[in-house]
Amino acid sequence: MQEPEKRREEKLEDRDIAFGGTALKQEKQHGKLYRWFDNFWYHHKWKTIISLFLVIVVVVCTVQMCGRAPAGDMRVILCGPYNLMMDEAGVNDLKKCLANHLAADYDENGVKQVDISSYSVYSEAQIKAFAANVDENGDPAPIVINTQVNASNYQSFISYIQTGDASVMFLDPWLFEKMKNQLTPLRNVLETVPENAITAVVEEQTVALGICLGETALYRENTAMQVLPEDTVICLALPVMAGDSGKPEIYARAKEFYANLIK
Repeated sequence: MQEPEKRREEKLEDRDIAFGGTALKQEKQHGKLYRWFDNFWYHHKWKTIISLFLVIVVVVCTVQMCGRAPAGDMRVILCGPYNLMMDEAGVNDLKKCLANHLAADYDENGVKQVDISSYSVYSEAQIKAFAANVDENGDPAPIVINTQVNASNYQSFISYIQTGDASVMFLDPWLFEKMKNQLTPLRNVLETVPENAITAVVEEQTVALGICLGETALYRENTAMQVLPEDTVICLALPVMAGDSGKPEIYARAKEFYANLIK
């Protein structure tokens, strides 16, 4: 005796459907291939859909991985009231200039490479200054800073530091002051702290924490660096901020690189 469930799964063969001797509908005749596919889809539809979805995901991820540019030997952070990444040629020159100060080709691919993570962030005073600007006709200046985007960029900057992927930073002076409690003292980097070092009060002590870019040979001798304002501060995040516990080798390289930049 055939099971009821199997009876319901069986397909009717092609034939006329009749009632009382009168044909109501003529089913179309299909070939063996169609009938096989129809039967296969009937029994394996969901398994096929899931399998195709997984294949698409794997293909997309593979294409993205293959098209991604290789990571460099070092990554630095730029954060301030500028949009340098709009100038591709200028950014490439900046990367090459910075790469000349790397101590080694760490990934051993034959090229010293420095990558840049740039965050456009403005202080409240800078935003108000833009809002107060007028053109020669007395009309408001066309530049308007979106405060929500600005706040989001700042949070992204803070979050990225905590990943430990980068710790050498080029900061606008107001950001340097805001970040002073998370910066490495110069005495931990250089044997002799330069007289022109920028200081800040940390835990009631005055500590040298950075160097003004305009005071360095890096700036004076390389036009590529002059896309940044002279008052930009070069500084180094503390190991705890740069994920030293998990990435000590990366931090050691960044510390050496930082020393080369500010000498």
